[in-house]
Amino acid sequence: MQTTIPVDQVLSNPNKAQLTCPYRAGTKKARLHQLLRPPKGITSPQLATLLGWRPHTARAALTGLRKDGVALDTLPPSTGEHHARYRLSREV
Repeated sequence: MQTTIPVDQVLSNPNKAQLTCPYRAGTKKARLHQLLRPPKGITSPQLATLLGWRPHTARAALTGLRKDGVALDTLPPSTGEHHARYRLSREV
């Protein structure tokens, strides 16, 4: 199954003041944190595809971010999709 991500999600420029990355640059968690920045969110299968991980590993990584204190929003699936979308919380 090929999972694609719209260009507007990959190239979006969120408010950097609210979304500073707490992880060291170049780490897997930092890359995951960066992929969760688009306002429309990203699904766990999309994360798995982009990171080269298995789907259960991507879901576990989201849980790990939550345990680290990173606030994530869970959004409903997009039209025609079956997977919930995740993004960094915009609330301060």
